[in-house]
Amino acid sequence: MEDDRLERILATLPRERAGADFTARLLARLDDPPRHPFRLAAVGLAAAAAALAVAAAAGPLRPGRNDPAAESRIEAAEARRLLEELRREHRALESEIEALAAAPPVLYLGGDDEVDLVVDLSRVPAEGAVRKTRN
Repeated sequence: MEDDRLERILATLPRERAGADFTARLLARLDDPPRHPFRLAAVGLAAAAAALAVAAAAGPLRPGRNDPAAESRIEAAEARRLLEELRREHRALESEIEALAAAPPVLYLGGDDEVDLVVDLSRVPAEGAVRKTRN
């Protein structure tokens, strides 16, 4: 019953329409070089390394230290924990990147309740075979 009510509510919403320049923008993006997920992984690793460096540098600024040797051991343990966490995240990112690389290259163009428009990019001719046209 709840699904029927939701469908009726959604049916009252206005339909989405593609902009007048949709085709031109799409064709222009076909000429752009592909974006690589490795950049995202590199940025994430760099940010994590920077956070680790800031945490290590800010450690000595904490007030109330009585035993520097004990604090040093605690900091080392925390650094090892953070390093292991970074390594886990790195492995997770690597496996995600491998999964993305193994997936077939497709481009979702849009759709409605009945049809989804998808282009299988593995069937698109090699670079240089696509030409821009003017309307």
